[in-house]
Amino acid sequence: MPYLTYNQLEIVLNNDTITEIDKLCELRLKRMPIQYIIGEWPFRDLNLKIKPPVFIPRPETEELVELVLKSIEPMSKTDLKIADICCGSGAISLALLKANNKISVIAVDRSNEACDLTKLNAQLNYIDNKRLEVLLCEINESNLLENINQTFDIIVSNPPYIPQTEISQLQPEILLYEDIRALDGGLNGFETIKLIITMSSNKLVTNGLLFLEIDPRHPQLIEDFLKKNTLLGLELSQIYKDFCTTNYQGSVINDGPSPIIAQMKKEKYSMSNSFNT
Repeated sequence: MPYLTYNQLEIVLNNDTITEIDKLCELRLKRMPIQYIIGEWPFRDLNLKIKPPVFIPRPETEELVELVLKSIEPMSKTDLKIADICCGSGAISLALLKANNKISVIAVDRSNEACDLTKLNAQLNYIDNKRLEVLLCEINESNLLENINQTFDIIVSNPPYIPQTEISQLQPEILLYEDIRALDGGLNGFETIKLIITMSSNKLVTNGLLFLEIDPRHPQLIEDFLKKNTLLGLELSQIYKDFCTTNYQGSVINDGPSPIIAQMKKEKYSMSNSFNT
């Protein structure tokens, strides 16, 4: 009879348990990410259900949440409004809501599976649904948040930012199971970022903040883009670098260069609904 030895304790495995372990090993041999095999994964103080093909939250995104929370501390408003663009499993939205009871969040994604999973994770983590609205919305220039008749104090996003030419180099765990739309940022990884920046110019209050998780090669692109589009009324106020010095290997996911975070501030009223490339 098979035994599992751990710290000199022997646990007898029955046939059902052995069969289940075999199934899990088969899935891993097929390069399915550990998060999908287990079906859940921690993110800050949340326990999130994780289902394919919804994007798996990476641990470095916890730093993005921390930066947003720190930016909220000096704000005197008691009803802060936040938009989370490309919400995925709801990790960012739900972590913010759990950490601060004076905010409300509109979470947006173009994936039905992502929107449904965000709602489920909100329920499982006891998040007040009166403070959370989840919207299915295609991420493109013409309609991103256009039907929302409100502005936001903060917009946050972990958008697709991997250059299209590098997608084929990603690990099989990503290519075979995750929604590539959550990773593919177009020719130079900057296409969705440009749309979010442009949308933010009209949806942020004056002195509102935009936080983006981006590729280390993007800060200069952002600076150049804002210089060409001064009517957007945004300035690049801060770049947070080197908060994650190595790629995360524990879940067998390696997205490439460690991401950094860009913070932008709405300085003045926007006079443009389009942008110059």
